[in-house]
Amino acid sequence: MLRTRLFVFPLLLLVTATAVAEDRPFKGRVSATWDNIFLALVAPPATFQGGGPVTHMGNTTQTGNLFLAAPIAPGIYPGHGSVTITAAYGDRLTFDYVGTLNANNGEGIGTFVFTGGTGRFAKAKGRGIFYALIDLSRPTLQHMTVDLDGKIDY
Repeated sequence: MLRTRLFVFPLLLLVTATAVAEDRPFKGRVSATWDNIFLALVAPPATFQGGGPVTHMGNTTQTGNLFLAAPIAPGIYPGHGSVTITAAYGDRLTFDYVGTLNANNGEGIGTFVFTGGTGRFAKAKGRGIFYALIDLSRPTLQHMTVDLDGKIDY
């Protein structure tokens, strides 16, 4: 009986620890302003600042950058960048993203992958998709809204 308990107890701990590590829904809606998104093509990177509510973090501030490449179709630019999300209590979450910017209508779509962070997000993993709408009618200080939808494990 003692041998069985010595075997079952560590096994139970392993199963419990494994069950704690799980993908959780990750969603956010962010409003931000680009310094000049057109810099992402001619003198990268372009940068943005903003914030908004994000699951697991509450209200946040966010910063990010963008590098664009030559168009793959008229007005369609592939791009990539990184984002840092900071919770009101100070923990940070980072992700890299890839996607396309449609300069004809200001839509950006793509995927993101979490790369870690600080505090409880230090070992964050997961991925998701994003949809951005950018006001390209302005030469600078372009407003953007972004919807994030994915899964996170931390």
